[in-house]
Amino acid sequence: MLVFLYGLSLYAEMPRYWETIAVSALLLTLFGAGCVRLVPALSSTAMGEEEEHLRREGDRTFRRCGTRELFKLFLLVLVVRLLEFPLTYIVHFRLFGYSGTFFEIQRLWLDFYHAETAFPLYGYLSDAFWLVSFNFNHARFIGSYFFTALAVVSLYYLVQLDFDRRIARRSVRYFLLMPFSLVLMATVPDGLFLLFSILCLLFIRKKLFPLANLFAMLAVLTHALGLLLFFPIVLAYISFLIGNIRSNREMGKGYILKQIGNTISFLLIPLGVGLVLLYAKLKFGDPAALYRVALGAPGVGLSDLFCFTDAAFDQTLIVGGHSAAILCGTYLTEFLYLLFGAAMLLLACGTIPTSYAFLMAVTLPMIVALGRTADSARIITMTAPFVITLAVRIKHRWVDAIVTLLLAAGWVAYFFAFIAGHTGGIG
Repeated sequence: MLVFLYGLSLYAEMPRYWETIAVSALLLTLFGAGCVRLVPALSSTAMGEEEEHLRREGDRTFRRCGTRELFKLFLLVLVVRLLEFPLTYIVHFRLFGYSGTFFEIQRLWLDFYHAETAFPLYGYLSDAFWLVSFNFNHARFIGSYFFTALAVVSLYYLVQLDFDRRIARRSVRYFLLMPFSLVLMATVPDGLFLLFSILCLLFIRKKLFPLANLFAMLAVLTHALGLLLFFPIVLAYISFLIGNIRSNREMGKGYILKQIGNTISFLLIPLGVGLVLLYAKLKFGDPAALYRVALGAPGVGLSDLFCFTDAAFDQTLIVGGHSAAILCGTYLTEFLYLLFGAAMLLLACGTIPTSYAFLMAVTLPMIVALGRTADSARIITMTAPFVITLAVRIKHRWVDAIVTLLLAAGWVAYFFAFIAGHTGGIG
């Protein structure tokens, strides 16, 4: 079916450049192979069978992760992010000479909040930091800074629950070195969404479905991607129920009442959608305004499901009206992130919980089907299972060292490109 849809997209609009066909064919191959591996895993998980990653739990120790450990990590992330301040000024001075004071240059991180396209929760929560800064732009910056640090702490806690501290530390290191993660310090809702999505996955892991749905609802109020969290929650809940039936668990009155509460909690996600529609209606007079901007793409239809022929994707480094620096900072980055995402999906089954892999599988086609290839780096950065898969699959120290060096080099290159204005900004 994927091959048929891809052929249909080529027939509908043949790319101008052969490089586009080569990259899209590779991406489709990786994604299709990932789906082939995912389908049986989804089936077995939905039937309540034990997942492969859980069978390895006996190979590690279970020392409790305490508040002090998490607080130290929180402070460490804040310190690491603080280093971006002087680095921003040094790089900007090196590229352009003196063009403003230290604090004036930091406005590079403060111009990405667009009230007319932003979902409501980030604006309201970040505005609370006005009590600290007495400036709404600075408040949103502080909010992004704070939410990102909490998200990284949550990522660490989630991974050490499923695996161990070594993999959890590696996940945090890889995430902070992912090139696009540096923009989480800007006034964007990405850090807050990442926090809510990780907490949602955390409570899926703990089988606390009302809390998982609550944080999914908060994610829906923060970003359109929150809708995709419905899929892993439903999969985990079906697996939970069938697993109870297969194990002949006694289902008394208390159990039935609890499951009724769990089932009702799934209404929280559509409630979040309704609140977004109400907010848009009151603010813009059009209830679909925010979703139209976030999800709408002119001319997108079924034939575009795996269409890589839109203007944003059909670019190369050797042709087009842009400089090589712009093409490397934008299109090449998006290509690499898409290929990375598809490769991680291929490796995810049996490596991480199937519900996490399911989230990855519905995220990738959403990027392409909605014409959001230009946002692929941002969306994949906001979807934690991609980096978790990478961290789990790395087995040897020398491979870990090579991956760390490659990510660090990519981070530095993207940082320079961002300061120089070669990344196209943050939408």
